[in-house]
Amino acid sequence: MDQEVKLHFEYENMRKSSSGFYWDKLRARREKLLERLEAIQDSGLDMEGREWQARSYPVLSILAPVMSTSEGKIEFPGDPMGLYSGLSYAVDQVVKTRKMGLVQGAPYPDLCPQWGYLPSAGYRSQVDTNGIRQYDGQPLNTDQTVFDPRVWNDRVRDYFVTKVLLVMRPKVVLISAVSPAHRYAIDIARTIRAHLPQCVIVLGGRHVDETIHFDESARSIILEPSSAVRKILGGTLEPVFDFLIAGDGYYALDLLMKIISLSMDIVSKTATVHFIIENLSTLSLLFDPLPGNSTIIGIDAGTVHAWPVASHIKLDLSVLPSPYSAFAIRAMFPIFQRDGRILRTAHFMVTNSCTYHCYFCSEGVTVVGGFLSFHTQGIQKALERVIEYIEYGAEAIFFDDSIFWGGNFGDVINFCRELIRIREMAGNTASKTVPVFGREIEADKILNLVWGAQFTVDLLASRRVPEEALLALTEMKKAGCTYIYIGIESMSASVIDKVHKNVNRKLAWEDRVRIALGMAYMAGISIGSSVLFGLDGETNETIEETICKVEELLVEDLLSIASPNILTYHPNTEITALHGMKDKLDYHSIATSNRPPYVYFEEAFPAVVSRNLTEDQIWFIHEQTRQRWGTKRNTNPMPDVVLREYLKPGD
Repeated sequence: MDQEVKLHFEYENMRKSSSGFYWDKLRARREKLLERLEAIQDSGLDMEGREWQARSYPVLSILAPVMSTSEGKIEFPGDPMGLYSGLSYAVDQVVKTRKMGLVQGAPYPDLCPQWGYLPSAGYRSQVDTNGIRQYDGQPLNTDQTVFDPRVWNDRVRDYFVTKVLLVMRPKVVLISAVSPAHRYAIDIARTIRAHLPQCVIVLGGRHVDETIHFDESARSIILEPSSAVRKILGGTLEPVFDFLIAGDGYYALDLLMKIISLSMDIVSKTATVHFIIENLSTLSLLFDPLPGNSTIIGIDAGTVHAWPVASHIKLDLSVLPSPYSAFAIRAMFPIFQRDGRILRTAHFMVTNSCTYHCYFCSEGVTVVGGFLSFHTQGIQKALERVIEYIEYGAEAIFFDDSIFWGGNFGDVINFCRELIRIREMAGNTASKTVPVFGREIEADKILNLVWGAQFTVDLLASRRVPEEALLALTEMKKAGCTYIYIGIESMSASVIDKVHKNVNRKLAWEDRVRIALGMAYMAGISIGSSVLFGLDGETNETIEETICKVEELLVEDLLSIASPNILTYHPNTEITALHGMKDKLDYHSIATSNRPPYVYFEEAFPAVVSRNLTEDQIWFIHEQTRQRWGTKRNTNPMPDVVLREYLKPGD
């Protein structure tokens, strides 16, 4: 791979030297920017507005949709937290820059993305579930720089071009994609390239994380066969992406955006990829070493450049800016309801990966590449985040961690007890509001907050002291938890014995499932579960056994909802390698058939589903779970995509 990728290691000496040349260059750019500012004095804007107009450029962030179904919807609910989290630090740096003004020491020395204005309280209260915003206002707030279409088809593509792309005319587009969304990310990038050829296109997200790795010991870049970079090098994909960011990209994206900004012409606000790549090596000397482990890839005229970032500075999730600081809460989860109304639900993660090693899962620590968490005053920081989200309008919170607090029961219990204390304070006040962490929050909103989290059967049913798990669940209930999501995966012993979830085998898997569900039932918490078909050992008999036993759990109300899923291959999971699928995955062909029965399951389409299942078996799973699980089968259909018609001024 060294012959195909040009490696750069400037970060290792980033702070060891500095040159007056860089500062001279910055001074020259600043003088030109001040001249530009003088030229727009008659625009009717105040000084702050003129300065922002002179130095900012439009940027658009896009979440590539996961899958379009035959009904034109996708079963992938919620806010795009991977995108929001990835943008959080870079956006925060720009907001600070705008507030500081054009002064020395601002995070962005001169030009910067148009991320300067956070959403107002009024804006937050009026947003709906539609991920498509209104893009013709000035100035846009940070939430209005996101395009989250949920579906990508001809109708949405035409709207994107005429109502978004050619209205905003972004200088930089950031696309986030998980593996099943990668084909759509490619087509989105092609569309941008066709209409705005000078636009810089950056790809990030889980697909990039799973397919690009830096081997520090060998000092080389490893590209998985389904990586976009590998496809570009092989000539099967045109270079539709200029840059890619893999790994802990929070700070790497900020650095890239700062280098892009410093590479832009002050007047036209454009920059060539070649010049940006040159500056990545030289101007990086201006910035501190980056926390975490990440890789920046640049593609220029057939040459792939890579900048590994392995600073060994521990990345603490608790010090990153809140994702919802810059973006509005739009998600509505049917599992959280009050008086027949679905509650506005914020997403929250205090860890980034799962400590288990299930061979099929893309969230395991070995696939993600490390375990990050809220580890500096983590419980207090997490509670501050909860209160912040209540202020932003959250009526419910779902903790998206693969395992709540990484499975640390001490943290779970302490977090809940502190939240209980806050709820008791809200319940005992005679005032309408209560001060919490420097915020005045309506007491009723604290008392009415409900939340959910994720656990595993092993974690709940395999405690040396069983009462510990029940204590944790009881404290969670007192703190407002009403829902837990658990991966059962299969109810067949011959299948589950091959999965790392089944660590403690002193009891049969079915018994342990019932123990875990029973404890949650005793605590008064409802449980939903994922059921995964297509693991090794799957047969017609094991499929029938799982469907039947899950049906029993639903009838007994030990389960409130069950989600049937089909095993799909992710680029860097163990099962993908074991099944010899690494070289066969097709996450690039936009024309791949997307049809029943695959469309009835999240992320499933013919090119990447388990080799252990036939199409007839997938039909059987769909029809039987629909019939026998009834309304407790989770189909989770998304609302229809609404393509907004812009209002005229005054409407």
